[in-house]
Amino acid sequence: MSKKVLIIGSGPAGYPAALRLKELGAEPTVVESWDFGGTCLNRGCIPSKSFLDVGYRVHSMDVIKELMADGKTLDFSPDMLSWDKIKARRAAAVEKLRTSLEKLFQIKKIEVMRGKAAFTGPNEATIAMATGPVVKSFDYAIIASGTRPGFPPPFDAFKSQLTDSDRVFDMARLPKSVTIVGGGVIGLEFACFFNSLGAAVSVVELMPNILAGEDDAVVRTLKTSFEKRGIKFHLGKKTAGVEIGAGIKTLILDDGSKIVSQEVLVGAGRYADLSAFGLEKLGLKWDRKGIKVDAGMRTGIENIYAAGDINGISLLAHSATRQGEIAAENIMGANRVFDEGIVPKCIYTWPEVATVGINKAQAELRGLAVKTSRAYFLGIGKAVTHDETEGFAQIVYDAADETILGAQIAGGTATELIHLLAVAVKFKLKRQDMREIIYAHPTMAEVIHEALNK
Repeated sequence: MSKKVLIIGSGPAGYPAALRLKELGAEPTVVESWDFGGTCLNRGCIPSKSFLDVGYRVHSMDVIKELMADGKTLDFSPDMLSWDKIKARRAAAVEKLRTSLEKLFQIKKIEVMRGKAAFTGPNEATIAMATGPVVKSFDYAIIASGTRPGFPPPFDAFKSQLTDSDRVFDMARLPKSVTIVGGGVIGLEFACFFNSLGAAVSVVELMPNILAGEDDAVVRTLKTSFEKRGIKFHLGKKTAGVEIGAGIKTLILDDGSKIVSQEVLVGAGRYADLSAFGLEKLGLKWDRKGIKVDAGMRTGIENIYAAGDINGISLLAHSATRQGEIAAENIMGANRVFDEGIVPKCIYTWPEVATVGINKAQAELRGLAVKTSRAYFLGIGKAVTHDETEGFAQIVYDAADETILGAQIAGGTATELIHLLAVAVKFKLKRQDMREIIYAHPTMAEVIHEALNK
């Protein structure tokens, strides 16, 4: 008799888990209370990349302007763009991908229930659907419900009047000025986007620098590039108060200074909210970071798993996908584990940033003896011909045998290049192993070869 598995959430953890379970002979049922595909597809990765693509195309127009014949001008500025059309383009991309995913589930004959799930026992849940409640029994369950944007004080009192990484896609107008709270990945991507479309952008960050925990040289490269484009940073600053006026929003910082803008985007992290899931019926504890699991996605309850953002391990869509697959495989008898050390971390700004494994500072905190090598895009043929010479690639090795432990890339097509080094970290390849690969010329990937040869 096949195992019945209830999956709460159809995001990048939930839907891959369902597909893998079906492939392995189980009977998965996915419960979704909102749009199919979860945060990533509907109000995260995909819509933000649609916006960023527009921003990058506008940014790239500067090169075309410089190549105009004498006496000719390119009559273009960001204010000529239609905000409604930008939003419509984003919506069309989301709809296309969501429809394809829904059709795939129909073809695979995977049951999807539209409603809100609440556990009533270790093998039963009630699904509140539009047609009424339905009781669903199961052998196993995977909680993959994701997280929601956080509004810490003092922003919580003004939540309805501010925007966040969910609601930003539906803003009625493109603001002429934006203050972004949070210097992490979400905040910096939106800072890049709004700046490219002509908005005055300020970033407020509580920590002493942006991208906490990332390599210093990576942080410096991105911050310098942003500042050259006019993005202002207020680092090591806490927001003490918020004032809302007619079309104006003011943040009062803890040093008494004020930042005035048309819009405030709060990107101060994401948090779990499992208050309606009936976890007390299972004896399962949670906090705002989510549900604690082991490396196999198992909770403290034998037949209950948790995958994706909801377990707080790695708040990335591709991490969620692997975790969903691991949960599915373990339910079916395997003993897979999630290795956070091989997860690529990508930032889709320009310059792009991507890292994998550990950096030098992290290695030293672990007591590891390491050495690094670095090459700059300024010396790479394709980077020069494309006017994309910002940044570098850096590789971290074990000092004893030159096993590759990590890599950091800032610039170029970093989010694509990082996978080559992720393979190296995963399979513990040495510097010489990677040097023997033939790197096509001219390509941006040659920056890796150059770094290996330093």
